[in-house]
Amino acid sequence: MHSSVLTGAVTVMLTVSFVLNIEAKQTLTYKSVNNQPLQLDVFDYSGTSTSVKSSAIIYIHGGGWQFGAKELVPDYVNATAQTLKVVLVSVQYRLTSEAEKWGGGDEVTWPVQSHDCLDAVAYVHSHASELGIDHTRMACWGGSAGGHLCAHTAIYGASLSSIEMLAAAAVYYPPTNILKLYSDIDPKIGIDRHVLQADSFESLLLGSQMSHISLGEIIYNLNNTNSPWPHYKELAVSVDPETYISNSTPPMLIAHGTRDHTVPFKQGTRLSDSLADAGRPHVFYAAEGCDHAGEPRACWQETFTATAKWLAVMLKPRTALN
Repeated sequence: MHSSVLTGAVTVMLTVSFVLNIEAKQTLTYKSVNNQPLQLDVFDYSGTSTSVKSSAIIYIHGGGWQFGAKELVPDYVNATAQTLKVVLVSVQYRLTSEAEKWGGGDEVTWPVQSHDCLDAVAYVHSHASELGIDHTRMACWGGSAGGHLCAHTAIYGASLSSIEMLAAAAVYYPPTNILKLYSDIDPKIGIDRHVLQADSFESLLLGSQMSHISLGEIIYNLNNTNSPWPHYKELAVSVDPETYISNSTPPMLIAHGTRDHTVPFKQGTRLSDSLADAGRPHVFYAAEGCDHAGEPRACWQETFTATAKWLAVMLKPRTALN
């Protein structure tokens, strides 16, 4: 299936399948944990030498913070990077299923995923010149858990630093408020996984593999002032990107399927509403009738193309935006 949209001088053509396991031009270590490297795959589609600085898309994979790999880049992300002639960077971060690899359970639970993604973006920013990247024209893109991490990195990172790391963020079907995720489930649509149990993605992110405390127990004890419940409430709130929205939050694109069976549609609208309340620039695409993970493919095609068009604008040189 194909779709085309004219974006100024850029024509975006996308052919969609699920993921590509593509060979990186180079793989770089951005930091080490437990003597193990955390790495970035870099694909240079700019068609220029490093002396001519290009825009960059930093891709953060999904998988419930438990699965996935930097090598698995969705083909629509890869196609957009090629069409826009930018540098594509795919990020490895620590997963909740990798405790043994990284040195224990506390090395794979929140907020280490946030730290990893912030450090990855900071590495690309500080090494932009040698990578042929214009550090003022960097955007992140991610879906599901990767969408959450992209949103969190863009919003939280901007609240921390006086230096703009990301010019924009495109996030697909992200969990944005885990304390309200279960109550956000539309009973007419339902959900295809555990949320409240100790083995849910969210519970594991919060450390249930060590504490044996589930998200459901944390929600039940939100008003309990006895230890350990205030700690877990604070931890859960810190997961939510909307917690950190500020006047520095960069422009964002949020897309969510109206029939998402994995992350409720309302989670996407929550982030959009919070950005609107704060007066921050953003666009929200309700993918009518679409499910999670870009399925069905034909249903998401219009959103893929609209995202490419939006990124083409967001990643123009600053003088071109004035």
